[in-house]
Amino acid sequence: MEYHLLIANNPEKVIVEIKNKNCILNETIKPCPDINSLSDFATYHYWSNSESVNVFQVIGTAHPDYNNGISWIDMLRVGKRNLSLLATNPSYYYEQTKKEPVMHYARINDEIYISGEGNHRTAIAKVLFFYTGNTVLHGIEFEEYRIDFNLMKQYHELKDLLFKKYPHVEIEVAKRIIKREDTSGWKKDYYEILFKFTNHKKGKQFEVESNKIDDLYKELCQSNWIKKLLRKDRIVNFF
Repeated sequence: MEYHLLIANNPEKVIVEIKNKNCILNETIKPCPDINSLSDFATYHYWSNSESVNVFQVIGTAHPDYNNGISWIDMLRVGKRNLSLLATNPSYYYEQTKKEPVMHYARINDEIYISGEGNHRTAIAKVLFFYTGNTVLHGIEFEEYRIDFNLMKQYHELKDLLFKKYPHVEIEVAKRIIKREDTSGWKKDYYEILFKFTNHKKGKQFEVESNKIDDLYKELCQSNWIKKLLRKDRIVNFF
């Protein structure tokens, strides 16, 4: 059966049919986290110029028009494009070459989002593959981030504490690349995350490794904490 013609010629009927089913296409589109604000806490970053992705594992988007409570099937009603496009180029969704125009996905830990272009094409592919039994969309420009959310929480707690007790001291994230793997069209980067402290009154700086942040926070809540924690003359009088 030529499902693309069935869908393209009866878009409203297909939408109603799907909305009346217990179907993954009725799930609410989730908003993609702000990757720029998370990337400082990424211990790993992967980029591929052309990746194959299970389109049903895409749970959300960065586009504000479509992450405000609507479902994937509803996107095809409110968007500028709809299922009738399937009649013109159905092979597009099966081709293994890189998608043109580019489609952008990002995996943040275990969740995949549309991070740039490709919202309607993703929704259309979900509908088409729901009927055909396919799952994989090829040729996606893809990134993956492993975010240390616990470390990010610790950073913000420490930043708030410094603001209250030592407003002249600034804390920043200082990432250090420790390994890279790459060839043409893809790369993997592995990072060490450190916290850099700057005392603007004294013009001093020092860095603390992320695995010492728990102890640092506890000691900061006490008196003479830095001397107890690090025992280094160069920063005993940092504060």
